[in-house]
Amino acid sequence: MSMSTKVRHLDPSAPRFFCYNKVAPRYPFLYDPSPHSSPMLRSAPNQQDALARSGMMIPMRTTFCLLLLSLLAFGIFEGTVVAADPQSNEDEDPSRQMIRVLREKYRAAESDLDIKESIVQEAIEAGNQIPLGLRSLVRLDYDKLATDYWPRLRRQAKKMDDTSTDALLASANANLLSQRDSLLQLTGMFDRLSATTSDESPKTTLRSLFEKREQKIITATKSKGKFSIRVRGDEAEVMRLTNAIRKKNGLSQLTTDPRLVATARDHSSDMKRLDFFQHESPIEGKQTPADRAVRFKTTANAENLAAGDYSPLEVIQGWLGSPGHRANLLQPEWNRIGVGRVGNYWTALYGQ
Repeated sequence: MSMSTKVRHLDPSAPRFFCYNKVAPRYPFLYDPSPHSSPMLRSAPNQQDALARSGMMIPMRTTFCLLLLSLLAFGIFEGTVVAADPQSNEDEDPSRQMIRVLREKYRAAESDLDIKESIVQEAIEAGNQIPLGLRSLVRLDYDKLATDYWPRLRRQAKKMDDTSTDALLASANANLLSQRDSLLQLTGMFDRLSATTSDESPKTTLRSLFEKREQKIITATKSKGKFSIRVRGDEAEVMRLTNAIRKKNGLSQLTTDPRLVATARDHSSDMKRLDFFQHESPIEGKQTPADRAVRFKTTANAENLAAGDYSPLEVIQGWLGSPGHRANLLQPEWNRIGVGRVGNYWTALYGQ
């Protein structure tokens, strides 16, 4: 007579666990943790089936597995072990509690530096190690604001002719000045907090570091922004011959101004491109030599022109043969010169 195993319907709402016993692989159990259930064998194909059904023959490891499942079913491992409550605020150290409160108030102030400064003052008056608890937040605000300030300062420095802080304050726009004032306010707050937590005044303050970096950026940007241009051979020869003639006439030597060279070369290029030959340019903003020099951030007081396939010596001889050109070339007040040639167009600019 063949034996069959009936599997009782399990409560769908009850959790189900499948347990497989390595020692007795012939007896995998499907355990139903409902209150009225008992372990049911999926299969018991031998003569021990009756004993297995009655629960009288259950291997030790299977018993342990069933016990574990029972514990899970009754929720022993489902949150019955409760961790110890954290220390209540009443038992918290008063200094730590005050630091926590002040840090929360400081964060809540967001971008209002006046409120933050009053919180910093409150921490300083409290003394002990409380100011130390706010210093990191102040430094974080400073770093965030400085990250945006330094690139803007470099862009402003490129427009400045002077490398002093006074020149920066005079030329900067309102937004940049406001940002700088906020950074100075933060450096003051940070330095006061640092001084309170130390018996000795710090050797280097955040404000001094800020001012040094600011000046370094302005100076470095201006040095990188120095104008340079490659003077061509025929242009250099015209300037050399000009100084030789001035020397013979007892006049001072002219120094090469790269910006005047660029201005002269730009006008020669315009004359060639637009096919005109005169001191007044038809281009808006370049009408006079002075206008053109301003575009290259320099000044020009006089201009000589030449057009033709000439050598540098022939150009100089042509200017010396004209009273007006000769007067420009031998003007005692000039101390700068710039010559530019494009094609057959020559321009010489003089300045003081």
